[in-house]
Amino acid sequence: MTESLEKSLEKLLGFKPRNISLFRKAFTHKTLAIQRGRTGDSNELLEFLGDSVLNFYITRRLFEFFPSSTEGALTRKRSYLVNTRRLAKVSSQIGLGKFLKVGDSFEGEVSDQPSILADTLEALIGAMFLDGGWEKVSRFIESHFEIEQATDKMDSKSKLQEITQKKTGTLPKYRVVSEKGVPHRKSFLVEVFVNGRVCGRGSGSNKKSAEEEAAKAALAKLGL
Repeated sequence: MTESLEKSLEKLLGFKPRNISLFRKAFTHKTLAIQRGRTGDSNELLEFLGDSVLNFYITRRLFEFFPSSTEGALTRKRSYLVNTRRLAKVSSQIGLGKFLKVGDSFEGEVSDQPSILADTLEALIGAMFLDGGWEKVSRFIESHFEIEQATDKMDSKSKLQEITQKKTGTLPKYRVVSEKGVPHRKSFLVEVFVNGRVCGRGSGSNKKSAEEEAAKAALAKLGL
C-alpha cells in the first residue's frame, strides 16, 4: 500500500515524498480516525496548515502580479482563486478523491462533496509544505492555479461604490428618471450621482439592471 501511494504521489506531485506518513494522514478523514480510535490521525490539522499556506502564497503572488491594485480588489481575486468550488475543481481534476480514506459513518460519495474535496486538497498542501517546504509547494500551486489570470468578479455597481467611497467619502446615489411599458415588458431609465453630480445613465428591464448599466457608464466616464 505504501509503495503504491508513494508511486502515485510521485507521479502526481512530480517528486518523491520523504515522509509518506504525512501524506497518509492528509488522506485520512476524521470518520476513519474516530473509527480507529486515533482522532489525532485525521487530516484536520494538515488541512488547517494547508489553508494558511495556500492563502499566504496566493496573496504574495497577487501582490506581485497586481502591484497597483487595491486591497479590496486583491481580496476578491484571492477569494476567486481559493473558494471551495475552485479548490474542489482542482482536487477533482487531479483525482484526490480516490486517495481519501473514510470511515463507515461517512455519508455519500467523496467525489460528490465539494467541501470534502477542497479540504483534502488543503490537507495535501499542508503535507507538501512540511515534507518539501516552499519550493515543492510553490511548484504545485503555480501548476494548478492560474494566479496571473485571476478575474475580478465585482459588478460595476460594487466597483463604483468602492471607488467613490474611497475617493470622496460618499456613496453613489441612483434615481429612476423614467419607467415605461406594460407590467411584463417595462423599461427603466436610471441616473447615478457621484458626489452630487450625474455621472452616468443606464436602461434596463428592471431597476437593478438599469442601475448596473448606469454604474458601468459612470466608470467609463471616470476612466475606470
